[in-house]
Amino acid sequence: MKYTCPMHPEIQEEKKGDCPKCGMALEKNSQDINKKSKYTCPMHPEIVRDEPGDCPICGMALEKQNETGDEDENKELKDMSRRFWVSVILTLPVVLIAMSKHIPLDFFKKFHSFEYLQYIELILTTPVVLWCGYPFFIKGYRSFINKSLNMFTLIALGVGVAYIYSLVAA
Repeated sequence: MKYTCPMHPEIQEEKKGDCPKCGMALEKNSQDINKKSKYTCPMHPEIVRDEPGDCPICGMALEKQNETGDEDENKELKDMSRRFWVSVILTLPVVLIAMSKHIPLDFFKKFHSFEYLQYIELILTTPVVLWCGYPFFIKGYRSFINKSLNMFTLIALGVGVAYIYSLVAA
């Protein structure tokens, strides 16, 4: 089975991974997809069809199943979801600290100085930028090296410059 990039169909790889040009996840080649694939509704698993379409009950798009009948496992989605929720948990206190001037009774300033709060924000933000943003930095770097600038380049550049500026300012 071959995998190809949705943006660069000339890229053909034997195993799943990222496109060497733009960093997007490679997908199964449409010519290699088994014609006996089944499609099911995520909300109504009893609806099974031989071709893509909409669920007759709820109208959602039918999703493809693999040969075993289970839904395809999307490891990239699981990884990015985990990174997203970690970043939400670490970012909420940063937002509260940053907006503390606008919170009645100025809660945070009663307990700590501005410099101390600044370092707490830096400590909480560092894993968000470096670990949660890691896939964006890698894909942005690859797209820059391959001279195929895209959204990953923009995200990596914007987040990286903002983080470095904040580090210097702190």
